[in-house]
Amino acid sequence: MRTVKIMALAGLVGLSSVAQADTSMLETATQKGCFICHSVQAKTGPAIPLAPAYADIAERFKNQKDAASYLSQRILKGTVDTPQDWEGKVNMRFMPPNVNVSAEEASKLAEWVLSIKKDAISEEVITHEGMMTLAAQNGCIACHGISKQADSHYVPLAPPFHEVAARYKDNPDAKKTLVESIIQGTVDKEKKWPDVNMRFMPPNPSLKQEDVDKLVEWILTL
Repeated sequence: MRTVKIMALAGLVGLSSVAQADTSMLETATQKGCFICHSVQAKTGPAIPLAPAYADIAERFKNQKDAASYLSQRILKGTVDTPQDWEGKVNMRFMPPNVNVSAEEASKLAEWVLSIKKDAISEEVITHEGMMTLAAQNGCIACHGISKQADSHYVPLAPPFHEVAARYKDNPDAKKTLVESIIQGTVDKEKKWPDVNMRFMPPNPSLKQEDVDKLVEWILTL
């Protein structure tokens, strides 16, 4: 019985590590603009996607020996001068080069994409992807990151979401305060983040209340 418990615990730790790796790469993909065109899993509905879902890419290239190298080069250089693998299935004619992605990041992204299995995408990853996509679509990622950058010389425009969550974790009015800050801005409020570049958050009156509520609830779980 003790052995079974240890094995079960090890399994849970392993799953947790996989989830953390997935969400870390989701953050990288969001910051690099990948989700402007791609998604982790194929979306349902009549619309033809801009670009293939990562789960579909992993399925197509799972038996190709040089798949990671092949995909990383396509991420870096684009596909304008290469055979179109998804002609007729996606709306974009080719992938543009990603000059904001380093060779190391491209390799990690390619390896992560190839690790995705259609029938084994966790709810945590699906939720994380959806919320980061929502944040990107509403312009939040233009100023905020998800996690603090490792480069100590980099001064962010606005605090990363993980730091916001940490600051407000014991505040009973956290959701109300953050929702008001997002919609109304913080120009007339006390500056709470001295280590960021922006003096205040501008108001965002065009954001839907429903989207703001979802984003704040998600941020506070990080």
